[in-house]
Order: sequence, then structure tokens, then C-alpha cells
Amino acid sequence: MRTQHDLWTVELIATERILPNEEHDEARLLEVLGSIERAGRWTAPIALERKSFAVMDGHHRLAAARRLSLPRVPCVLLDYGQVDVQTRRPAFQVDAAQIVARSLARRLYPPKTTRHIFPRPLPPCSIELAVLA
Repeated sequence: MRTQHDLWTVELIATERILPNEEHDEARLLEVLGSIERAGRWTAPIALERKSFAVMDGHHRLAAARRLSLPRVPCVLLDYGQVDVQTRRPAFQVDAAQIVARSLARRLYPPKTTRHIFPRPLPPCSIELAVLA
């Protein structure tokens, strides 16, 4: 399934292929999980780096998908040439290469270490959880 929105395509990606680079906060995960379950729909895609499938935005949504045992989730595939990144934690310097390397090595930053700045908002989506299962 692919949907086009404002030049960014939302497509379903296998959850097992997605590589986090940050840990998640359990309390925030439970909030996100509850919201998804109440809606019965997935409403925001996870932003991924196109080649590695490293998460740019959506670590808590990814954790929720895994908790729900969803085999695939809506994602937007982007390049770091389209996206700027900053650190939210002064103790960490981040850049695209470091983020992808940490994802591939499974060495996670603490929660909310990186902040990705997109040139426009991520597209909405509205997909029933049953479709993703």
C-alpha cells in the first residue's frame, strides 16, 4: 500500500526492518500506545532514512507497533539532504552519519537526543490497525 501526499509517499514497511537509534521512554510509549488503540487507526507515519531505515521521527510509534505485534507500519522514506538534525542533549553531538551508524550498530542514544527538522510537516495517514496486522 502506497499513498502519495504532497510529494512524500507513505508506504508500509516491515517493522522488523526499521532501525531505532534512540531508546524510548516507557511512560510516553504507553501514551502513544493508548492513543493508537483508542483510535483503532494509525494516523502518523514514521520518518525513516531511505537507505538504512534508521528512524528520523517516530521512535515511540515504532515501539508501540512492536508492542502491538504489527508486522508493518506506515512510513515516509527521506534523505538527510532533505532533513536537518540537531541534538537536544548538549552531551551528544549528532549528525546524519552518526545516527545511521548507531542504528546499524544497535547503539541507542537516550530518549529524545536527536531532533529532526523537516522542510514541511509529515503527511497524515489513516490506516485501520487490522490492515497493518
